[in-house]
Amino acid sequence: IFFDDLSTVYNFHVRAWATVSQVFRLRDVLLALLRSTTHVTDEIYRKNNEELAQDLYRSLKGKRYLIVLDDIWNTLAWDDVKLCFPDDENASRVLVTTRLSEVAHCVNPNSTPHLMNLLDLDNSWKLLHGMVFGKKSCPLDLVDIGKTIARKCQGLPLAIIVIAGLLSRIRRTSDCWK
Repeated sequence: IFFDDLSTVYNFHVRAWATVSQVFRLRDVLLALLRSTTHVTDEIYRKNNEELAQDLYRSLKGKRYLIVLDDIWNTLAWDDVKLCFPDDENASRVLVTTRLSEVAHCVNPNSTPHLMNLLDLDNSWKLLHGMVFGKKSCPLDLVDIGKTIARKCQGLPLAIIVIAGLLSRIRRTSDCWK
């Protein structure tokens, strides 16, 4: 939500998001970031990881950027990508989400990580509803099953987002949602 906020768009020349996940593939992360920072051509797909990292660095150099690296599972992933982000002292930011405190400490040993709380049922339902329906209303026959689905996600935002992605692609009937 903050990523597309007008103040975020206004304050950063470049915004890029990559989901790292448990199975880390440097190439996938580099390509995901490059898709947001530059025009990706067939030529770019033929490059090796070192060349992709150099392209990413050059595309960020001199610009104020916001990079989100979502769901990093190990310190090696951070070690592989951190040199791609130039430090031009221009208020650029790299935001990392992780489940592991040792990863957070590796990213910035001088900072206390922000620990997220699980969502309560009301906020779980709001997130699910927003991801599936946007600003439109949920049909009344889907509210109870939708809240049940939200509850089964146990307050985990990533689980809610994944489920919402699935629900947004299927027919919006109670039979399909069950």
